[in-house]
Amino acid sequence: MKLYHKEDRIRRRGEFLRFFKNGTAHRFGVCTVFRLSNTLGRPRLGVTVKAKVNSVQRNRLKRVIREVFRLRKDRIAAFDYNVVVPGQVRVDHSTAGKVVMALERFWSNENLH
Repeated sequence: MKLYHKEDRIRRRGEFLRFFKNGTAHRFGVCTVFRLSNTLGRPRLGVTVKAKVNSVQRNRLKRVIREVFRLRKDRIAAFDYNVVVPGQVRVDHSTAGKVVMALERFWSNENLH
């Protein structure tokens, strides 16, 4: 069973700010994935949900994003990733599915490069 460990997470504000200075952005309809090189030899994930939504929906969406990462982390490149759901995105039941499809497509295509 693959776990989502503390060391797999990006948690500090300074680490998140680096994405906006030095990261490359890959935009999808419902989210933007920022990618930044790291020297750890393994991928890490940060999640930012800016959408104005209640905490239950926001936390559910974040759990879904972390689960996609957890299941794929052994097959994706060793970068730091920040998945951002912008404020103008309307979060509803279909949003999580759209984000999952975008992440699956992004991480599948990334392995080809």
